[in-house]
Amino acid sequence: MIGKIINLIYPASCQLCETKTRDWNQNLCNDCLKKIKKRLPPFCLKCGRQLPGEPEMQDICIDCKKDNLYFDRVFSVFYYDEAFKKLVHNFKYKKITGLTKEFVEWTLAFMKEYNIGKESNLIMSIPMHPARLFIRELNPSHILAKNIAKKTGIQYSGRLLKKIKNTKAQSKLKRQKRLENIKNSFSIEKKASSKVFHKRILLVDDLFTTGSTVNECARILKAQGASYVEVITLARGDRLS
Repeated sequence: MIGKIINLIYPASCQLCETKTRDWNQNLCNDCLKKIKKRLPPFCLKCGRQLPGEPEMQDICIDCKKDNLYFDRVFSVFYYDEAFKKLVHNFKYKKITGLTKEFVEWTLAFMKEYNIGKESNLIMSIPMHPARLFIRELNPSHILAKNIAKKTGIQYSGRLLKKIKNTKAQSKLKRQKRLENIKNSFSIEKKASSKVFHKRILLVDDLFTTGSTVNECARILKAQGASYVEVITLARGDRLS
């Protein structure tokens, strides 16, 4: 009832088309919900890249066969197309954290469908350097991971993994430069290493591009004895034409 009264005074708007929505707790209208496209298999068995072929196909992409990867498996929920770019932009830069509700619900549904994180006993987010966090004010990865942990009942830690080098924004760099830029930029304090030892870890982030960030985090975690590192991200821009 309170929500309905609030919506009468301050009508909710769709985060894509900006039309008024009937539900105060609904961030997208029904028409725009149809524009959000979930990624469909087949996926690369390692990095989760979209592959051509039948949904039942099981394969590893060319890059994963030659790259030195530390994560065990990556999944991304949605295609990073124009519609989803706007939602992520609103979430990250306009600080519309109300989108957390939809993002978490969609991610959990995807995880259930593909048995992701089913055996995880620790959820972690990708940390931001303190200087970057001071400017941005929020870490999308932390918000998503903390809420996923709350819904699943899996232990969450946002403090064990630290960003120790204030790197350039990855989005502005090409693949090789991203790999160089992110190298040795994360760490785990030695006294905290026992907390990841033999743990099956689910890393949560908003976007997957080259995978250099999650791979570097996985490298640090594996070096401290993590037994398995699975990654789930909201989106990835690899839709097949």
